Amino acid sequence: MNLRTLFEYRSGRVIAVFRAVLALVFLGAVLIEPIAGTGNLRLGELLLGAYLLLGMLLIVLAWRSWWYDQRLAVAMLAIDVIVFLAAVYLTESSNADFGSPFLALFALIVLSATLRWDWRAAARTGAIVTVLFVAVGFALTAAHFPLDMFRFGRRTFYMAALLLVLVWFGIQRREPHVPTLDIPADDRSGTQAGDGALWAALEFAMTVIGAPRGMLAWSDADEPWIELRCIGPGSRTAERVGPDALAGWDAATREPRLFDLDHGRKLVRDRDGGTRALALSSPVPFGPAGGITEGLSLPFHSVSGDGLLVLGGIPGLGPDYITLGQGLAREIGTAFDRLTVTRFERDALVARTRSAIARDLHDSVAQSLAGACFRLEALRRSIQQTPVDDFTIAETEIVSVRDALRREQGHIRSLIESLRAPAQPPQWRDLHADLTATLADAATHWGVIADLVSTGPADVPGWLSHEIQQLVREAVANAARHGHAARVKVELTAPEAHSAAFSGSAGAPGQARRIKLAIADDGHGFDAAAQAFRPWSISERVAALDGDLTVDSGTTGTRLAISLPTGSLPAESLQARSLQIGPVAGARV
Repeated sequence: MNLRTLFEYRSGRVIAVFRAVLALVFLGAVLIEPIAGTGNLRLGELLLGAYLLLGMLLIVLAWRSWWYDQRLAVAMLAIDVIVFLAAVYLTESSNADFGSPFLALFALIVLSATLRWDWRAAARTGAIVTVLFVAVGFALTAAHFPLDMFRFGRRTFYMAALLLVLVWFGIQRREPHVPTLDIPADDRSGTQAGDGALWAALEFAMTVIGAPRGMLAWSDADEPWIELRCIGPGSRTAERVGPDALAGWDAATREPRLFDLDHGRKLVRDRDGGTRALALSSPVPFGPAGGITEGLSLPFHSVSGDGLLVLGGIPGLGPDYITLGQGLAREIGTAFDRLTVTRFERDALVARTRSAIARDLHDSVAQSLAGACFRLEALRRSIQQTPVDDFTIAETEIVSVRDALRREQGHIRSLIESLRAPAQPPQWRDLHADLTATLADAATHWGVIADLVSTGPADVPGWLSHEIQQLVREAVANAARHGHAARVKVELTAPEAHSAAFSGSAGAPGQARRIKLAIADDGHGFDAAAQAFRPWSISERVAALDGDLTVDSGTTGTRLAISLPTGSLPAESLQARSLQIGPVAGARV
């Protein structure tokens, strides 16, 4: 066991050893100092000898009992102050200068208050000691004690300066560093926290604290039972218990504490950061079941539930472990929150991906099959009306349907390959050329006339070209199937080049430039005000692209006005780009 293991997070041990060392050095300096002492030197030696003996006893106490070390803290602080004031005046000769250890004793008093309580207690203690030092000095002067007033004033100034420095460091004192807990996000078992997360949190806590025994109880926000995980020397157990086993759960999840079940004791932190030794009024849930009767109880909280860590067998347990435990509990709670957020994001991504694939299948495969059925039905009627020996028209139509289905088969294969392949860097496409090919194919497939009116070439990312082609494809299919339209006209207004289109250089400062589509047909139209008649696939796709859709329909036809931003990438658009859903490099999508 090295020095770090002996003293890290064990302020009681550090204070006890420092006190004994100072007493030993002080007594040794008085015994061997060649300068003649005062008449009270013998009394000072006896005082320091008793102080050294007490210091040695307190070392043993600090090593064996965190309870008595804390209970005697105030009394020992008072003894330190008394010895400091008495020893300085009983052992000093009138001409001694920097040989006095008074600054070290004063530092011990202030640091002891800082480590055991906080900087406020240290400031009050240091101020009281300084005032008492000055008061004793003036009392000795009034009693005609030979006192060097210059040295007395200098020491008072030293004490005030040292007090300010120590209090400042007490204010700047940081909580112990706790490493980051990384829980794998692919844990899918049992509770929302997950079985793997519970084991990882328990092992992490035992490693940070140095506990050979540990127990973790987890109450999921959505479940009525408690998950228990216990680790001991050579054993690991998992258990699920019902809410009837939660005796003392509410009290245990309110405060971190050191506890001793055999003697009914606990140490807790108050709101000011001080440590209080109290009677243990409520049990520690599940502690005895895990073989832990003395240790550290740490509640932690997250959005998915509440947990309790009980750690036992910790060597050199002391008040510092409460502060360390608070940081540990926060880190575990934060790790569970990170895991929950990651899962929410994953579930949301899966939902968005499913929605995007559903739209692509609807706007491509489903519409192509519907178009094939539409043409086959027309072919059936044509055959019925055609002489048996004249199949030229039927054969031409069959070939056309076959070629359309082959193209759709190629599209499905490219879609599958895009889903299997890793994400590729976005490629730039000429939207004008892509829409021209898409409209030509849709016109042939649905037997309509489709025209494109555009300002000219428009370079856009491949994923955006794919989305716009799907919009146009769905609009033409709707016009032919539901509106029985004979003609569809698409007007495209887009930035001329990607260098300008995606820099936001035009228009208002910081305002993204937009691509505008106007799709009009001469069909029967529908009630545009009725939500049930709005094209749901087009509406969803435009919303996913953070665009605007206006529908105007009547007896003379339907007009869709679509406006899409080009300066920002909405969440689903980013997802579509990263997944490369659907081909973006070809005349047809």
